[in-house]
Amino acid sequence: MSLVQTPADDPKMAAEEDHEVAAATKSGRPTAKDAALLAFVSSIGPFAANAYVPAFDEIGQHYGVGLVTVQQTLSIYLAAFACTSLLIGAASDAFGRKAVLALSMTVFAVSSLGLLFADSMEAFFIWRFVMGMAAAAGPVVTQAIVRDRWSGGDAAKIIALIAVIFGLAPALAPVVGGELTVHLGWRSIFIFLAVLSAAMAFCSACVLKESLPSERRVSFRPWATLLRYGEVLKVPAFTSGVVAHGFIFLGLIVYSAGAADFVLNVMGLGVDEFGWLMIPMVVAGMTGSWACSHLLAMFGQNRLLFWGVGFLAASGLFGVVFDHGPFAVFPWVLLAPVVYNFAAAAVRPALNVMNLDYFPKSRGLAASVQQFFQTGAFAVSSALLIPIVLGEAWKYAAVMLGSGLIALVLLLVVRRTRPAALAAAEAEELAEDELRIKPTKLS
Repeated sequence: MSLVQTPADDPKMAAEEDHEVAAATKSGRPTAKDAALLAFVSSIGPFAANAYVPAFDEIGQHYGVGLVTVQQTLSIYLAAFACTSLLIGAASDAFGRKAVLALSMTVFAVSSLGLLFADSMEAFFIWRFVMGMAAAAGPVVTQAIVRDRWSGGDAAKIIALIAVIFGLAPALAPVVGGELTVHLGWRSIFIFLAVLSAAMAFCSACVLKESLPSERRVSFRPWATLLRYGEVLKVPAFTSGVVAHGFIFLGLIVYSAGAADFVLNVMGLGVDEFGWLMIPMVVAGMTGSWACSHLLAMFGQNRLLFWGVGFLAASGLFGVVFDHGPFAVFPWVLLAPVVYNFAAAAVRPALNVMNLDYFPKSRGLAASVQQFFQTGAFAVSSALLIPIVLGEAWKYAAVMLGSGLIALVLLLVVRRTRPAALAAAEAEELAEDELRIKPTKLS
């Protein structure tokens, strides 16, 4: 007998949740309110990654360590984020979206307080790891919620609306963190994060509607989960799609990972002028996200993806050719990445939704795999690519070119294998519906 009561154990609890699910699924077309709520919950990850960066020097001085050691706390955060993203979606498939989000945001708040009171660098590392684990729930579970409640163009629209709001987080985080550090000290950043995550826990528990009915949940068994990962990765359309999504993200995140080098050495600006890089990139991304639903309606999914990803590769090629000599300076070096950011933001919501079409019983798990490849792209760019591209604008553009070309090849694989994957998903869903109907007929 389970020590934890679940909807499957309590018919009354199941009925209440299913009533809530019915209300959620009848919510109609996505609205700005839906996007704001989901973006609010999912934005904690990028915000927490960047908010404390302006305080690196103060944190290092407090604990008596160098900048490199403090920088490693970001790597620890990203590693925890990536690894946990592989499990958190499967957990939401088993226990429901709301419960997993609310618990994760509560743990995030606790880890923020742990960082606030950490008495050693070792303790700081531990709590930063815990924070990364908790932060993974936001983007993974919200993707699954979107696909639970909407499909096709509506799902792409809500993902795009989320991306518009979500795009503000990495831009605002260092600004907020810098102001807090200057006026209240570096510890105030973690007080702010604790309050923010507590508000997210409240919204997850009390405002967000459950989108996964009890009868569609699956058991959470570690070994079964690993086997399920093997099953989903055997589907070429899915694997090619999520890897393509990761490469598209790689081409844009390389500029954030190498921002210090790009601003100071390539653009030739000062330490207080990072906005000249971040603001155009974020505006381009938000504009592309806003345009996604309109472009999707005009051109359809396939043409948007192929033309959009082709545009990514073209912008990278432009940068490789153009970013030399008199044009390898600010503002000309921003042309290629701004165009890439716009195009990437326009295609990623459609590709995101498409990648979650194949597993109606395991959308949370599928979202976990997709998030893993996205976070992995951040880690790869930070650890492997930045040392190679340092100081040269055309080398940054070469990463965009390579990312776009690889994504284009992978999309060709998706186009060839997607019909069979969709047919298998439809058969799985029909078989599950028949199993739910049969007991009712017998009774």
